Amino acid sequence: MSIQGIAFDLEGTVIDVEAAHHGAHLKAMAEMGIEMTLEEAIVKIPHFIGGPHERIRDEVYELSDKTKLKELYSERHAFYYEKLLKEMVIVPRMGWSNFFRELKSMGLPLSIGSLTREDRAHYLLEQARLYDFFSADRIVLRSDVKHMKPAPDVFLETARRMGIDPKNQLVFEDSPNGVRAAIAAGSRAIGMPVVIRGSAVAALVDAGAARIFFDWREINASALITNLA
Repeated sequence: MSIQGIAFDLEGTVIDVEAAHHGAHLKAMAEMGIEMTLEEAIVKIPHFIGGPHERIRDEVYELSDKTKLKELYSERHAFYYEKLLKEMVIVPRMGWSNFFRELKSMGLPLSIGSLTREDRAHYLLEQARLYDFFSADRIVLRSDVKHMKPAPDVFLETARRMGIDPKNQLVFEDSPNGVRAAIAAGSRAIGMPVVIRGSAVAALVDAGAARIFFDWREINASALITNLA
């Protein structure tokens, strides 16, 4: 197997907006009558790191007194997330831009594969100036696929748009479900966790990540592609 193209997840992997996600969850939980610290939420809510949102919502609901509707949780999380997001300076994670340019210099096609809601994804892409890196036809979003991660749809589509066989695609992901989606597509996956915690890292390994990196500056692109060939 040779690596002929690279797909990046967006939220967490390229742009670290986890503080907004986590803060929004904690504030929405408080409105459901559940007061927790971030550390407590990571331990007590199995999908708190990496989602998907629906699983977090359901797990929070099970911890609540069930007097409020699940839909309220989703509405309040969305409200707080948008508020916190607007307060953030949104840029790519340290070292990502240089890593991207190194891959580009190797002649590899590159794509984004994200199931972030379209309006939010476009906001993040614009704020982080990622349209300077990716053309629109190399950005796959939720409306472009039928099934969500861990189904393989998004990474089958990134491979198709890059004109490569999915088995020759390398995917960078920060969540276990994203890694599972890559593996289901027949691709290889690299874990790029935002939360540096043993359980979060173990979940990526268990999902099938071939390697784990914590910082884009750790990675020698040429050596990585060669070693995975």
